[in-house]
Amino acid sequence: MRGYRKKQPRFVKTYKGETGFILAEMLVALSLFLIICAFFPLTVKLITDGSSVSHSLRSLEWDVFIHQLKKEVRLATTVRVSEQKLNLTVEGENVQYEKYENKIRRRVNGAGHEVCLQEVEKVEFEAIESGVRILVTDTSWYKRNAAARSFLSLNEAGLK
Repeated sequence: MRGYRKKQPRFVKTYKGETGFILAEMLVALSLFLIICAFFPLTVKLITDGSSVSHSLRSLEWDVFIHQLKKEVRLATTVRVSEQKLNLTVEGENVQYEKYENKIRRRVNGAGHEVCLQEVEKVEFEAIESGVRILVTDTSWYKRNAAARSFLSLNEAGLK
């Protein structure tokens, strides 16, 4: 009498009752692994959202803006302050800093549009002794302030 054996495909061989991975399974596993590895950097970027890089760039932009503002305040012969505008007279030219849309722009003699600081939600200029204080709130509600002082006295500079 013959024993009944289960019919197996010709390309699969069993050794001691165990089956191994076939080539198709290995290719599927390898392709899934490669897809996961390919999307890993994108998920890391989404998680970090580049906030540290963006913040450091804003910090550098702020430093450059304040350095330029301090230099112009030191060179100014007159300084006039309103809440949203700062007017300086530097070497006979009227230099104006003002908020324009979500930027702080610099204009010389009422002309031009030099963007000094971007992503600004609110700006306040405040007259202080021998200079001006600037308070800036950016679009992510991060607040910064700085003071720029002139070497001229308050009365000489025409600070109002």
